Order: sequence, then structure tokens, then C-alpha cells
Amino acid sequence: MIYVGVDLHLRFCYMTVLDANGKILQQGRVENVDSVLQQFFANLKSSFEEEGGSAVAVEACGFWCAFVDCVEPLVERVVLVHPAKVKAIAHAKLKNDRVDSATLAQLLRANLLPEAWKADRATRDLREVLRMRVALGQDRTRYKNQIHAVLHLHGQRTPVSDLFGRQGRAWLKALAVRPAARQAIDTSLRMIDQLDGELRVLDRQLQKSAQQDPDARYLLSIPGIGAFSAMVLKAEIGDIRRFRDKKSLYNYAGVCTTTPGWCRCFASPRTTCDAGALRAVVRRCYAG
Repeated sequence: MIYVGVDLHLRFCYMTVLDANGKILQQGRVENVDSVLQQFFANLKSSFEEEGGSAVAVEACGFWCAFVDCVEPLVERVVLVHPAKVKAIAHAKLKNDRVDSATLAQLLRANLLPEAWKADRATRDLREVLRMRVALGQDRTRYKNQIHAVLHLHGQRTPVSDLFGRQGRAWLKALAVRPAARQAIDTSLRMIDQLDGELRVLDRQLQKSAQQDPDARYLLSIPGIGAFSAMVLKAEIGDIRRFRDKKSLYNYAGVCTTTPGWCRCFASPRTTCDAGALRAVVRRCYAG
């Protein structure tokens, strides 16, 4: 078996190639370009066949997806490593690309790496769509807050409960304010209208996907869960079989389960993963 440890960077990666006895066969930088990576592993194909297989270890980082998509078809196994749990690297006094990649390769050879779950391409694509939906919603909220700030600055009180409904819009249009304030209000309203259009497109897309997905349809049967929440739960949890038990899932989401009435306890959750979207949906579903 040939073992490859990869210290991944944005523009390049540093690779260490070991044989079954731990002997270094090759070390060096490789550019993060599909054609270059494919050529690198093509040059190792004869060694893979002679040694009876190949395995690659790479730490999970913000751009692991492109590397794994390129390399996975070329080797027998790709191990996505949990970076915080590789103590030999995280707590090492000497850290550089050569040492880190060699450490990954040696730990892979000894089967001592803490493996992280790799989301498949469909799950990653769904996450991108959902996170775009969240980002657009946050942008819309920011422009609405901007209008409220302008009104507050000029001592204006809104006479309606929904400032961005029909009556609220009419009031904003007729409001007499200085030119700078008028420009800020009109610009923010135009941005809100544009974002509303983009959000409607995404919401229709998610609604259609939720109706076609068996897991999402099951989640929709639970009171308080709509199409968006169902798709977020599906995308952020992924394969639920990767969790040992329900407590592991609670910990992943950063949800407190030790306090009576645990669903109300979301203050300063401690979690080592990026599960903010999942945590927000659980909180909203419980409150709603």
C-alpha cells in the first residue's frame, strides 16, 4: 500500500509519499490544478499497482472539496482528517509543510487518523444553495435595519406595524426628509425589492426540492418545520448514521441537553463544527 499525506493550501499542496514500510518515496509541492494533480498521481500508478493499493490523507479545510473531487477517482481511498483532533500536528512544536504532510502519511499508514465525514457532492450543492438563501435573507434584514436607523436618526416614528408592507411603503414615499436621508431610504428599498425577487426564486426551488425528497417530506410532517427548515436539517446533518447516538447529534448542533427544558437553552453553545445554520433552524422550529 502506498500512503500519501497532503498538507493542503489554497494554491498548492505539499505531498509526502510513503511505502508500506514507511520509507519516503517522494516529497514536494504540487500546484492545486486538476491537470497537475492528475499527472502527479498518474506518475504513481505503477507504484500503486506494485504495492497493492493507495490511500491519501488530507485535513478538512475550507477548500478540501475541490481537491477530493479531483483525486478521489485516482486512488483507492481518501481520508478526510479532522484537523483539531490530529494532536501530533496541532500540538507539534515544529510545524512546516514537509513535517505536517509526513506526519499525516505516517499516521495514515498506522491507521491512527481521526477521520471526518465527507459530504457527497449533492449534499455540498444543497448546502451552497441554502447558505446563499441565508446570506440573502441577512442582506435584506441589513437594508431594513438601515432604513430604521435613518428614521431613528431623524426622529421619525413609524405609524404602521409593518413598515415594508403596502401602507408602510406609502408612508415612506410621502415622508419629508432631507435629500441624504431620502437617498438612503430609496436605495435601501430598491435593494430590498431586488433581494425579495431573488429570495422568491430560491424559496420556490427549495419548496419543490422538499416535496420531491423523501427525508424532507418526513420532516415536513413535524409541526413547526417548513420546506426551508427541512432542507437545512437534511443538508447540515447529512447521513444521520454517522452519529453514534442522539447525544452526538445534539453536540454536533451545539444544543444543550443537560438542562431541564433543554430546547430553551441555546446561549453560547459550545461546538467545534460549523453548525450555525442547523442550530438556528432548531431554535426557530422550537420557538415557532
